[in-house]
Amino acid sequence: MKLQAAFDGDLHQCLSLLQKIHPYLDIAEIGTPLIYREGMSAVRQVRNQYPDLLILADLKIMDAGEEEAAIAFEAGSDIVTVLGLTQMTTLEGALNAARRFGKQIMVDMMQVNDLLPRTKMLLDLGCHYLCVHTAYDVHSTTHTSPVGDLELLRRTFPNAPFAVAGGIGLNQLDDLTALKPEIIIIGGAITNAPDPVRVAQTIRERMNT
Repeated sequence: MKLQAAFDGDLHQCLSLLQKIHPYLDIAEIGTPLIYREGMSAVRQVRNQYPDLLILADLKIMDAGEEEAAIAFEAGSDIVTVLGLTQMTTLEGALNAARRFGKQIMVDMMQVNDLLPRTKMLLDLGCHYLCVHTAYDVHSTTHTSPVGDLELLRRTFPNAPFAVAGGIGLNQLDDLTALKPEIIIIGGAITNAPDPVRVAQTIRERMNT
């Protein structure tokens, strides 16, 4: 089970915090707001400073899958995100780029309504990870959790490579680890914490038990 931290602030904040917490992480996510601010230079700088750390670029690709995924892979990303709502050709294009670079894609299932059939199609297509994701604008106002959707998917696809994201903190951690996702993605619970090092260390230890 991998721990992924999402960095959505500015690049200086990202690099400063990453220096402190990277020993507890498996994946550093260059979040969408950070990509909007800095572009692929954020990916390049993290890659240069942490050559052995997995990097995910949260592009949320919706079109031009092969071209946009390739941009992130060329910059040093190991994983890029593609929206699960997009058309098959976009998904296939992103997978083509992943194969070409020896990298991976994560499909973000946010707002996917036909969850079970869409999940089967994506798994059959060969997508590397499917992310059960409660959108920020949802969990920040309603405190909705991704646990229910992950429970449903895990019952139906017991061996599928799921990631999970969306307002996750220490309170949800035990429920999520019981469902054995491949990746747990945590943002503000670490990056906005008064002591992010202690929180990251605590999460890592609880995930390892």
